[in-house]
Amino acid sequence: MARREFFWLVACAASVGALAQTAVINFEGETAGVKTNRYTAIGHPDVRFTDTEGAGLTIGRFSGRGIGNRTLAVWDDLDGSKLQMEFGRPMTALSLSYGNDDVSYASTSDRAWLEIWNGDMLLHRSSLAMNLNRAADQTIAYTAPGGVSFTRAYFWYGDSAGSPFTRSAFGFTGMIEMVDNISYTVIPEPQSALAVGAVLGLAAWGFRRWRNLA
Repeated sequence: MARREFFWLVACAASVGALAQTAVINFEGETAGVKTNRYTAIGHPDVRFTDTEGAGLTIGRFSGRGIGNRTLAVWDDLDGSKLQMEFGRPMTALSLSYGNDDVSYASTSDRAWLEIWNGDMLLHRSSLAMNLNRAADQTIAYTAPGGVSFTRAYFWYGDSAGSPFTRSAFGFTGMIEMVDNISYTVIPEPQSALAVGAVLGLAAWGFRRWRNLA
């Protein structure tokens, strides 16, 4: 391999390692049971989970509705709660898989909703139609445009207008959200960006030196 190619491979590898800080929370290493609000999963201190109505966060194995042996559920059907995710560092992307969208409890017009906030500013709101098969086989996601980051997100099941739905036949004001495989991308710490700059500078210096010796 030519020295020039070697130097630029080193630079690119360092850039990717420092800037692409994407992680996935799958809850598989968590203990089953009720979790307090502002709960953080093992190894993911930058993401805090809260039940916006009450304290119904529960980790468990929900066969046919979750993924694997552990899934996060936001109990219950009666309080219209949402899952709040607070981020300790600015984020640029978020996605999650969801389930428990049971046709016995939801209507065809009900949807899964995702809101993205930066501080007190709403940046994004989107929804997807639920396929109503209970399984956690759908994903909702958001990627911020260049230069934009966010610090908070909400996920919930609601009606077509975004309000926690009411199914009069059962008297429920919501439905238990179940989420898993939460992927998030963090803006690198300033020192990481400086490290990338230093490596790129070293690569450029090496390339110049190689040209002078050639």
